[in-house]
Amino acid sequence: MRRASWIVSGAVVAAFALAACTPPVPAVNGTPTPELGAAVVDAQVQRIVPETFAELAAADEAKDATLLTDRVGADAKAVRAAEYKQASAKDGAAPAELPSTTQAVYVSAVDTWPRLLVAVTAQPADQITPVVMLWVQDDVLSDYQLRGWAHMVPGATLPAMAGPSAGAAQLPLDSTDVTPSPGTALADYLELLRKGEDSDLNAQFAPDSYRDRLFTARTVLTKAAKAAGGAYVDTIQPDEARTYAFQTADGGALVFAPVSVASAFSVKNATVSVPATDQPLVVGKLTSKVTHRYLDLIVIYIPGPATGAKPGIVAADHHLIKVSPS
Repeated sequence: MRRASWIVSGAVVAAFALAACTPPVPAVNGTPTPELGAAVVDAQVQRIVPETFAELAAADEAKDATLLTDRVGADAKAVRAAEYKQASAKDGAAPAELPSTTQAVYVSAVDTWPRLLVAVTAQPADQITPVVMLWVQDDVLSDYQLRGWAHMVPGATLPAMAGPSAGAAQLPLDSTDVTPSPGTALADYLELLRKGEDSDLNAQFAPDSYRDRLFTARTVLTKAAKAAGGAYVDTIQPDEARTYAFQTADGGALVFAPVSVASAFSVKNATVSVPATDQPLVVGKLTSKVTHRYLDLIVIYIPGPATGAKPGIVAADHHLIKVSPS
């Protein structure tokens, strides 16, 4: 029997992208002037950030992820490597623009490790929001390394934070200093992503475009898969060991959470195809099932008790890194 070829629409896959159609431009609140206590002084920040962008620039020019060594690693390196592969395709998109100009910097106020450095960039372009970038220092002998980034969601506002001269307290995921705790907020939000917009958890979080686009794509792909006798399933998992939380000036928290998403699309008696721009990420021979694997970074703001606001996503990106038959 002749096998049909099903194509996962590039337009549908593009629905996952979070750096588009972004008015109004998100806002970043200013920082108060608190007491000294930061784990990283301004002179160090002024060295770390330029060194990171110099390493990125060299790798971007060569489209070679092996040049990402001291200052870019982990998920950030994996995401950039995938972007280089996609850029090599015919009409492939260029790697995401990461502006080197920052409008805000937050650092840890701790005497232990790991330690964090977070920067919010200038707005890259009129239709693209600022980028939240996360550096981590694992131990005293390690460099601060860029581990991930996420564009701010449309209309989001980052809360006021302790300035870089003082640093912000890092909170454990089970901290009782904020309600809900960082770990609970993350677990509930990921469960919302799994269950969909009809979940009771939907009312616990402020609206955001990240989950809206995930849900929209799921609806379209589920319908397409069923029409072909198949199915569509999202598997969503946190990486709690590499999830961090900063205390905000209002007594709330910012949670920086890596999340892996595996989106499996299957059909019956057919071969699944993918858009040309995704072909460089294909590993193995595609059959009746294809799985798109993503490494995302989401940033959740848990408001302080006096704000009366709901927790919500302030930055998130959906980074495709691999396409495989299983």
